Amino acid sequence: MSRLVANTVLFTSVNLSGVFVRILSERAQRKAFLQARNCIEERLRLEDENEKQERLLMSLLPRNVAMEMKEDFLKPPERIFHKIYIQRHDNVSILFADIVGFTSLASQCTAQELVKLLNELFGKFDELATVRCLAEFCTDY
Repeated sequence: MSRLVANTVLFTSVNLSGVFVRILSERAQRKAFLQARNCIEERLRLEDENEKQERLLMSLLPRNVAMEMKEDFLKPPERIFHKIYIQRHDNVSILFADIVGFTSLASQCTAQELVKLLNELFGKFDELATVRCLAEFCTDY
């Protein structure tokens, strides 16, 4: 009888130990899975942000300047001061344009209509610049 009790206690304690080890193992696996998942999510978010940043840079600067800046930022700094991105251009004309009556126009239409109108206007400027082989460097609203 005492042998039966001893075997039962031994069997129960071994099973409880196995269950405990299984719980700890599963918890560790879940934690590792969640860490890997979070790492992948952050990497995807970072890639998305990098793409947005590159699109913004390309929309603001001429492509060759933007690419040069991007390459320089990926390199380790060689000097204390940042590189200045300057190019010499001959035969340059600068157009300053003002829309006469813009304030009254803006008050008479919705924001969506105003944005559409400005988009069409600047689109025409870009179209004319392309036809005349001109380069647009900056458009301030």
